[in-house]
Amino acid sequence: MMIRREINQTAVGEFAKNSPETGSQNFRPKAGFIGFDGHFPDYPIMPAMLQVLFGIVVAEHILETDLVMKKLDKAKFMVQVKPDELINVSCRISHPTGDRESDIQAKVTITAAGKKVATMTLWLEPA
Repeated sequence: MMIRREINQTAVGEFAKNSPETGSQNFRPKAGFIGFDGHFPDYPIMPAMLQVLFGIVVAEHILETDLVMKKLDKAKFMVQVKPDELINVSCRISHPTGDRESDIQAKVTITAAGKKVATMTLWLEPA
């Protein structure tokens, strides 16, 4: 998917895999980043669904596989992300029912400048 490649190109530094279930990555989407296209023309901010996709990308790095979202739960978007802002996306993977293949829960936190930007729980499965 083109947008995933674009997201990965905004990565700053190395992916940090802290354990088999946790990891984080810094990103700095520039003004020309496709995710800001049209949202909004005179005041670009990152759409909430794009923030969700950043979370999925980090989960994919942790699990080293492509994933698709089944469900978005408990999403809170608290601060706008503007072009050229450094954001950190951290993710903790779990398997609440024990099924490691089709039951992937990812708890995602996005921060910028020491402030919580967004939190969400993603339910994922391999693509």
